[in-house]
Parts: sequence; C-alpha cells; structure tokens
Amino acid sequence: MLYSCSASAAKKERNMKYYYIIHGHGNDAVVPDKSDIDLYNNGVITKKGFELNYGIKLRRDEAYNWMERVSAEAGHEDVILVGGEEGGEKSYRMMLAEMMSSMFGGKMKFRYGGDLK
Repeated sequence: MLYSCSASAAKKERNMKYYYIIHGHGNDAVVPDKSDIDLYNNGVITKKGFELNYGIKLRRDEAYNWMERVSAEAGHEDVILVGGEEGGEKSYRMMLAEMMSSMFGGKMKFRYGGDLK
C-alpha cells in the first residue's frame, strides 16, 4: 500500500518504508524544483502553474525509474511518501502518489491509501 503524509505527521510507529520527498534526502528525482516551490510560495506562479512544472519533472526518465521502483515496493509492503507541506489536499506528495498509482497501480498490484494525519 502507498500512503503520503506531512513531515510533522510522520511517525515511525508502524512498519512502513519512508521516502522523504524533501530536498537532500536522496529522492531529488521526484522532489519539486526549489525554484518552483519559491515561485509558488511568493505568488509568482499559480497552483496550476506549479502542478504543470512538477508534472513535467515527473515525466523525466530519472523520476519515472524512481516511481517504478518505489511502486514495486508498495506492491508488497507499506510505503509512505513524506513531504514538507502541511496541507494534504493536492500537495505535491499527493500528486506524486496519484501519478504513481495511475502509472503503475495495476501493473504493480498496489493502491494509494491516501494522506495520513
């Protein structure tokens, strides 16, 4: 099963594999570009513009390979994507989870269980 949550909600109580979708945690292939995060937070680009830019990044080979590998893991163990955003609704970690589910859910036999609180 694949889940997502904010960094403040991440608790290592359950037997889950954690992937931090935050710069500098080894998963930069699927972390939004810092410049896009800054532009969005400063109101220079809209949420839709941010989502478009992030979607383009997730279509790169390096991101595709990362998503495929982690999706395969989510087929036989609980995996959680941890992001820096507090709000769960349409956060970038949820965008990533939804894309992974759409691309690999049927093939890898996993499903997205939503955002954990």
